[in-house]
Amino acid sequence: MEKEKSGDKREMYRQRLICLGRTALIVLAASLISLYLNWSGVMKENILMVLLIGVLLTGAFTSGYEYGVIGAVASVLIFNFFFTVPVHTFAIMNPDDVVLMAFFLAAAFISSGMTARFRRQAAIAGENERTARKMSEMSERFINVTGEEQIIALGVYYIRENTGYEASVRLTDDETANHTNDRREIVIFPIGGIMHQTGELRIWTKDRGISAEHEIFIRAVAGQMGIALDREKIYSEQEKTRLQVEREHLKSSMLRSISHDFRTPLTGIIGDCDLILQKRVTDEREKDGLVKDIREQSMWLTRTMENILSMTKIESGAEFISRKEEVLEDLVYEAERHVSGLKDSRKFEQTMPEEVLTANVDARLMVQVLVNLLDNAVKNTTEGGSIWLRVYYRNGRAYFVVEDNGRGIEPGQEQAIFGEFVSLSGQGPDQKHGMGLGLAICRQVIEAHGGEIWAENRAEGGARFTFWLNAADAAGAGDQK
Repeated sequence: MEKEKSGDKREMYRQRLICLGRTALIVLAASLISLYLNWSGVMKENILMVLLIGVLLTGAFTSGYEYGVIGAVASVLIFNFFFTVPVHTFAIMNPDDVVLMAFFLAAAFISSGMTARFRRQAAIAGENERTARKMSEMSERFINVTGEEQIIALGVYYIRENTGYEASVRLTDDETANHTNDRREIVIFPIGGIMHQTGELRIWTKDRGISAEHEIFIRAVAGQMGIALDREKIYSEQEKTRLQVEREHLKSSMLRSISHDFRTPLTGIIGDCDLILQKRVTDEREKDGLVKDIREQSMWLTRTMENILSMTKIESGAEFISRKEEVLEDLVYEAERHVSGLKDSRKFEQTMPEEVLTANVDARLMVQVLVNLLDNAVKNTTEGGSIWLRVYYRNGRAYFVVEDNGRGIEPGQEQAIFGEFVSLSGQGPDQKHGMGLGLAICRQVIEAHGGEIWAENRAEGGARFTFWLNAADAAGAGDQK
């Protein structure tokens, strides 16, 4: 602190020496010009005007009224010494010279005072302009900044850059903020909100005090911070409300979908069971058909419940993957067994690579992904339609491609179909309405395994779903997983 005070004093002395030097140079220049004019025969009244101009210039090029007074007194003495009779003395014989010098001093004092006042007003106007520019820039920055930490950091930065003080912020609901016992070193400014005080701005003065100008600026920063923090809080509450509404909407949609989608297969199962129990069907072939239908409906309900449970785990944020080294070909065959109508009512072709591929995956979830994709292909093709499953290996990745020649994907919906409750089921007589969770689960599971999935339409008609996983050739130790 002592070093700062001594530095301020040195700077003040330096400025005074500069102003005194300028005053001396201006008075000397005016005196030399006056001597030349006197030698040229110019009257002393006109010479006095030259000295008056020098006084005006002194007020213009120095920072205080006192330098104009010093210049005026020095100019009067020079005029008395060189231009009044008797010359080269400070005696005055002509009363008119006394009156002339008195009026000169009065004019010099008045002009010096007015010049100093104009300089102060110009300096104040310049400072006000700079302050207004800073305020405008600050307001614009606070409008564009988001996040509590960024808002606080921006306010502290502006205070440090424009006042030199260090600052900290304590929010009203921040119980972990540090408190200081030495109140002499800080000045606290409230950060006001719309309804209540948001927090307080602490300025570390180090016992230097705060000037009125700095106080105005700091209060403006506190006001901008209060507005920005209030805006951030309102936005956060609105976002929470929006998410809550969306969650409630999703829950309502799920309940509606469950009640709607479960009713049809359950009604079919109950009806088929009634026919069998009441012995209305005596033909063994018809009985087998009813039993097969019951099994298909039950498998569909089982897959639907698995999708619901998987989505519940995913949305809860819990760890839902249990990885183990698996042979991918085994997962494919397991998935094919669980898709009704894949081989007996559709033309199904499967292509597997020559390599024996392994991957570190959750077998249950990967089977569920393949079942969802194949079941989706069955739903979107008519009886007798074609479905292809191709698996190939490239650069440490196993690619799975499921294609069909069905109705395809509506243009522009290639990404939207992976959202929750988006159903693109077919319209055939043997096809069921879906809840729209299958593809959403596929995306979540594949991304959780570090892979990628996407959809597109085939040029020949129908849809193509592709995803990849990190894998390795069981016979090649150098491949990446």
